[in-house]
Amino acid sequence: MRKLLLLSVSMFLSIWMFAQTNWTLVNSGLATGEGIGQVTIGMNDNTAIWAMPVDATGLILDHFTKSVDGGLTWTAGTFNAGSGLSQLFAIDATTCWAVFNTGASQGLYKTTDGGATWAKKGTAFGSSSFADAMHFFNSTDGFAIGDPVGGYFEIYTTTDGGESWARVAQANIAAPTSGEYGLTANYCASGDNVWFGTNLGRVFHSSDKGLHWTAALTPFGNTIPVQPEFADAMNGIAYRSYLNLGLEPAIDVTTDGGATWTEVGVTGDMYGRYFSYVPGTTGTYVSSSSAAGENGISVTYDGGYTWSTITSGYDFTATDWVDNATGWAGSVSTAKKSTESTGGMYIYDGDPLGPNIPVANFTADATAVALGGSVHFTDLSTGAPTAWAWVFTGGTPATSALQTPPAITYNTSGTFDVTLTVTNANGNNTMFKPGYIYVGGVGMNDLSATSVSIFPNPAKDHITITCNDQINKISIVDVSGKEVYSGVEKAINISKLQNGIYFVRTVTSAGTSNLKFIKE
Repeated sequence: MRKLLLLSVSMFLSIWMFAQTNWTLVNSGLATGEGIGQVTIGMNDNTAIWAMPVDATGLILDHFTKSVDGGLTWTAGTFNAGSGLSQLFAIDATTCWAVFNTGASQGLYKTTDGGATWAKKGTAFGSSSFADAMHFFNSTDGFAIGDPVGGYFEIYTTTDGGESWARVAQANIAAPTSGEYGLTANYCASGDNVWFGTNLGRVFHSSDKGLHWTAALTPFGNTIPVQPEFADAMNGIAYRSYLNLGLEPAIDVTTDGGATWTEVGVTGDMYGRYFSYVPGTTGTYVSSSSAAGENGISVTYDGGYTWSTITSGYDFTATDWVDNATGWAGSVSTAKKSTESTGGMYIYDGDPLGPNIPVANFTADATAVALGGSVHFTDLSTGAPTAWAWVFTGGTPATSALQTPPAITYNTSGTFDVTLTVTNANGNNTMFKPGYIYVGGVGMNDLSATSVSIFPNPAKDHITITCNDQINKISIVDVSGKEVYSGVEKAINISKLQNGIYFVRTVTSAGTSNLKFIKE
């Protein structure tokens, strides 16, 4: 039952162009004879990359390597955790999750100190389980999938950042067929949607972050392991999964979120071992293979129908992209060719692939202001947008079509969302930041009156409030406006707070101040 353990998680590796100038060759920090199977980009930091080693056969090894500078340099590390590594899921340079699949110690482990120590979180999975994969949709909501236990798939969800996990009820999951199970790191996600494939040709789908699941049989039939890869909530592909495949003649496509599938006889060479969707495009996927004699990478711009070879003759594992110009490529081969790196890691530096849909991004010069204060927003979008649509909830003006909007004034206290949609001839993309702007009371920025400060900032476990005047009350609220602390103690334990932005309101004998700090 147990799987050939080489991954295709859609979270962060990239691709090879034929000319060597399209790639920067780097050493992954792994031992000679080891390559990289899965790379995962930090959910909150796209320069933090964690990678899972494999041996020359593709077998996953129980250690890791990571980079904090976009893949230029790497440092290897080990686990003080379970065994049988299935997947890594990176959050940032210091925080990462690991899924282990073997024995009573298996389950979901988290590090918050850069991989020095790993702690098991919750009670998901046990000695009779086989944990396959996990994913976070945001800082609080996530899901994890394991093989069937007790007659139904062992699926868990979390709403507190992974501190606790609740198993999804059997009635909410399509029943497994006889002998059906999942595959390590076999899943993909888009928005609130998540899919996983099975060894018997089916793709399971949830549209509500893992709480309810349906299943559909792909045209590959009920004897072929399959894996899905989606561009958005409706459009995706499915392919034969984890086998040692080279060139493949067919793929399955869907336009209804995986409810129905159609088999496509592809045009051109499609390397069929791993597939990755390229974010910010309408239908660009990259395929790769390390099978002897049929190894290389190809690309499709039409959702899987037509494929073009990018390079051939090189051994590559899973590929993935941040956008159509930024990515990484792993390799299991460390000694077969002098052009391949020790540890098997390449950074893409070639021309962008295919049509370019813009990717929205922005920042603000302040995210906490006094009542009546103003905020200046800066567009950071990529992909050459030609139109901008801003929405400033609670702000004046409430909308703007300019790349650089005018100063936005906030005359109502509270926390407010900001949305930016960018468009060009190839499509559009939206970034939504909930509770991004906090508006406090009058005098919020007049800190000299009370000389209140917070140390350290950012902080992990404790913060200390210092003030020259008598403190009458301290309250801490999160970005949703919920009060998470109230008291007068200057030294405050914040270890149980979720990572994110918080606001400290300090009432003193000289007045009131509002400060912001970051919980790491």
